[in-house]
Amino acid sequence: MPLLGPVTCNRAILPQLRGALAEVQRRGLGGLVHVNDFAGCYAARLIPGDPGPSIAHHAWGSAIDINARANPLGQHPTQDRRLVAIFERWGFAWGGDFLVPDGMHFELLHQTPQAPAG
Repeated sequence: MPLLGPVTCNRAILPQLRGALAEVQRRGLGGLVHVNDFAGCYAARLIPGDPGPSIAHHAWGSAIDINARANPLGQHPTQDRRLVAIFERWGFAWGGDFLVPDGMHFELLHQTPQAPAG
């Protein structure tokens, strides 16, 4: 995978993840992804909630956490908006926009049939 190296994710998101990271790199923004601060993709876990827990996107391997230490759950996100915009163009939702911010988190929201313009 560009910038990150090997990842363990659902193969269905790999084309879009590869595309987003390649665009980051192509635009000269690779320094915005801190390779040593990649917190993974697949992780079997639940999201606590009311009336009960739900299955996390990470359990499906359809979410990725990058720049984790600088963007902890519940804190004000510090992701560069250019990075966020690229991932959103490639069909990912950003956790920094969640009610409880999760700035490290990007989850596949919809699949794009081809590379987005831009």
